[in-house]
Amino acid sequence: MIWLIIKFNMKIRNLVIFLFTLCSALFSTAYAVSFTADAVQIRGDVMSYAKLFWRDGQVRFEYIEDGVPMAQIFDTKNNKIIWLDNENKLYLEKEMPESEKALAEIKSKKTYDPCKQFVEAECVHLKETTINDRKVDKWLITLVQDGNDYHIFQWVDKQYKTIVRQENSDGSALMVKIIDGQKINGRKVRKLDMVAFAANGQQIHGIQWYDNELDIVVRQQYGDDFVDELRNIKVKTVKEAMFVVPEDYTIYKDSVQTAQKSDLGQ
Repeated sequence: MIWLIIKFNMKIRNLVIFLFTLCSALFSTAYAVSFTADAVQIRGDVMSYAKLFWRDGQVRFEYIEDGVPMAQIFDTKNNKIIWLDNENKLYLEKEMPESEKALAEIKSKKTYDPCKQFVEAECVHLKETTINDRKVDKWLITLVQDGNDYHIFQWVDKQYKTIVRQENSDGSALMVKIIDGQKINGRKVRKLDMVAFAANGQQIHGIQWYDNELDIVVRQQYGDDFVDELRNIKVKTVKEAMFVVPEDYTIYKDSVQTAQKSDLGQ
């Protein structure tokens, strides 16, 4: 029994970065209708797959690891992340990080409040202006880091509530250009062309494509070998039961204790 539990824990670590990256991209937008999709991640020559289920902001990923069916659930209603071993009927759960709680709250609102991204921040709406012929709101966000004020200026697109420019106290910055009228896998999308500038002058280029109907990121790419994508999107009803732990599953900690007692008794 012990080797099953150790293997289960390893499975969680192997795919948590992949699923967390995809889920963060989804959480950056408003709630979409229920749908399913194939989640694909490309890192150089390595490709990973998961089946995605979305319902009212809750997300479930299903995947196979070493022949074992696994699942990870982002339960935004209860602010929990749940892992399931569907072969051995084991599960783990933990509190959702504060950053993800903030994103889950932001996505349910029509208005944009930059202070929801940061803990104990102060935000001031400075003015309305335009960038690349688009109407934007300019915000000043003040954080305290090591006893000093850290300032962030954000320009937020009024239509999509997307950051199109950001300047930080340390000299780093982000520039985003929104391009409408695009298509990905037969679906209408808008393209966000982004350039991040580090304080030392280094640049990183990235692109995100937002589905116009679902208002979620369906593809993001950084360089030629870093891609996350949702394919075969099907708008359909997804049952609430997909986002709860089945009654006959045992929590991981209880399984460890049971296995240890069993081994000691032999």
